[in-house]
Amino acid sequence: MKKTDRFQSLADVRLERQRLKAVRDKHQDSLTEYWQLVHEPDFRRGLAGDAFGDMLKSWKPIRSLGRLFQADKGAVGNIIGLALGSRSRTIKGRIFAWALGAIAPMVLKKYATPERMEHVMTEVKRSWDRVRERAREGA
Repeated sequence: MKKTDRFQSLADVRLERQRLKAVRDKHQDSLTEYWQLVHEPDFRRGLAGDAFGDMLKSWKPIRSLGRLFQADKGAVGNIIGLALGSRSRTIKGRIFAWALGAIAPMVLKKYATPERMEHVMTEVKRSWDRVRERAREGA
């Protein structure tokens, strides 16, 4: 087997050593930034929330419930219609409940997109945090 000379001079060795140190420093900085991020509670909470959400989505009973509430299946409309219709005392109230149950899946399909629901949940959380903060200030 032929021996190859990688470096022709000591200057080449120093250049390669400097290059490798720069690569090492870059990786060290990346790891330091990563560990700083991992130590932030908000990041860990988000990471845990994503993992928990993925776990729930993969669980079969939750998927079945999700399919039940999909707008194109009509189950949500039937549930709303039954819930409101059973509480109605007059025929007008029952017709209104039936109409609402028939229209609800179409409205949900059109307006309840995941992006909008995420925005709504963000706003609800923000409002709830404000209520808690005001309750603490008043107490």
